[in-house]
Amino acid sequence: VAKDLGLQLPALKDRDAHVFDTGRTRYFFLDLQNGHLSMMEQVDREEICAAVAKCVLNFEILVKHPM
Repeated sequence: VAKDLGLQLPALKDRDAHVFDTGRTRYFFLDLQNGHLSMMEQVDREEICAAVAKCVLNFEILVKHPM
């Protein structure tokens, strides 16, 4: 995430970066030690979106202080 945002790794901590899932369940977390976006747990596609062909999980990354 730091690389994609063009930030150095310490800047993620300094800017208090957080991941927000748009649904009820929290699927993602941002590891501020290495800058990786990871899954909280295994995702069950059948449970989340069994009725649709294309399954999408939306999330936002909030970074405080202007870029």
